[in-house]
Amino acid sequence: MTMAALSAALAAIQPAFTEAERLAFAGFLAGYRGLTREAYGLDLRQFASWCRGRSLAVFAIRRADIEGLPGTWKPGAGLAQPSQGGCGP
Repeated sequence: MTMAALSAALAAIQPAFTEAERLAFAGFLAGYRGLTREAYGLDLRQFASWCRGRSLAVFAIRRADIEGLPGTWKPGAGLAQPSQGGCGP
């Protein structure tokens, strides 16, 4: 019986967040717990990954960087208007 040689390749892994992002996200998440905290944590990880994929710094992104994306709200596009963060008139 022959023994197959095992090899391991190492891959460089980029940290998920910069130190400033990690501190800001941790501060934001500190106000939540349970499933809400887990959901917001996932949202933040996905957003940071999206930014990295487009070579955008998380804290340097502008509204214009996001508004032109498919699936974002545009007047007359037949999608519901985003909430403005308030209730009533």
